[in-house]
Amino acid sequence: MHVRLSQKEKRYFDRARVCRVGSADSRGTPHVAPLCHAFDAARRTAYVATSGRTARNLRRRPTATLACDEYFEDWSRLRGVVARARAHVVRRGPELDRAVRLLKKKYKQYADYEFDEAIALRIARVSSWGL
Repeated sequence: MHVRLSQKEKRYFDRARVCRVGSADSRGTPHVAPLCHAFDAARRTAYVATSGRTARNLRRRPTATLACDEYFEDWSRLRGVVARARAHVVRRGPELDRAVRLLKKKYKQYADYEFDEAIALRIARVSSWGL
């Protein structure tokens, strides 16, 4: 894993439609959930809106793993990105406004959704393949 994100990695995170987010509960039991995300390349941060187990886990243990990938029967075409991230809940202010704007721009399903909060996943380390 490396710290600096390449342009290809940034572009891949930005364009990916689903990101699997791994977290752990207070006992260390892992959990993975497919979530819709919006990526802010300048801030190295992916934003997700969820209120389920992932959100509860990240409030207690603010470390996560993100994975975005594509599978092809032709394995020479496999590609994806995995990252370790620090999480924090965003409840107000300019960062929540930015997260909401990015999520609504990427997913029309969020057009009428009311956001009370979002989870910011700031990427610390990243690894990729096939890009």
